[in-house]
Amino acid sequence: MEMMKAILFGLILSLSVGPIAILVLNNGMHHGYMAAVRSAVGAAAADYFYALISFIVGTLIINNMANYQYQIILMSSWVLIIMGFYVMYNALKNTKLLANVYRKKKKLGFRSTFYITLANPIAIIALSAFIGHSAEQLDLFFALQLAGAIFIGSLIIQCILAVSGCAMKNEYDAITFPFYLQLLGGLAICLFGTYNFVEIAN
Repeated sequence: MEMMKAILFGLILSLSVGPIAILVLNNGMHHGYMAAVRSAVGAAAADYFYALISFIVGTLIINNMANYQYQIILMSSWVLIIMGFYVMYNALKNTKLLANVYRKKKKLGFRSTFYITLANPIAIIALSAFIGHSAEQLDLFFALQLAGAIFIGSLIIQCILAVSGCAMKNEYDAITFPFYLQLLGGLAICLFGTYNFVEIAN
């Protein structure tokens, strides 16, 4: 169950990072499939790197604060809810980002996209809050497995964006879906946080 939740959260996290989605789409539209896929793998690898850090550190903290499990889950839930609203607000605020898809930019490969994705602090905050939801059965090996699940979920979405960019080279008017994906991602993060409130209540 936790592994499926981690894959789902990896999917959601990739939906929520607007500028990275634009970058991958731009690579697909202007530089071809291979460039887009390399940037997609770079973005997913950055999510995996952040997941490793967040989950390993989170596991050590949670295991040393077993008496505060309820408080950890509660705080994690609030962080995810607030972050979800922040992501939706940014989607509404940054609708101009879609115009960047049309302008041909420098081709960015695995390494460049990896570093650009690392520059976004939202990912590590969200992942740190997510691991707080798994406070019941944490050990380092399980944390590594969860990080791998995050990578899988992120890679799926990034590759879909890469393929979509290649498929829409001549359909610029159709490129509005990253905006809606980011709104959906923010809403889903809120629902992740709310879900734990329901679990606590039961």
